[in-house]
Amino acid sequence: MNTIIALLVLTAIASLLVSYARHDRFAGPASTAHPVDDLGPVEERFHLVPRA
Repeated sequence: MNTIIALLVLTAIASLLVSYARHDRFAGPASTAHPVDDLGPVEERFHLVPRA
């Protein structure tokens, strides 16, 4: 019984660690994409130039 409980606890801890590591906390500012074309940042003029 103790072995089953220990395995369940270890599985839960591993699951929490994996979900924490996969979050963007470790990615930093390079994880965001800012589309830029010849006229500059697309986000700033998105309301002026409709994009598909």
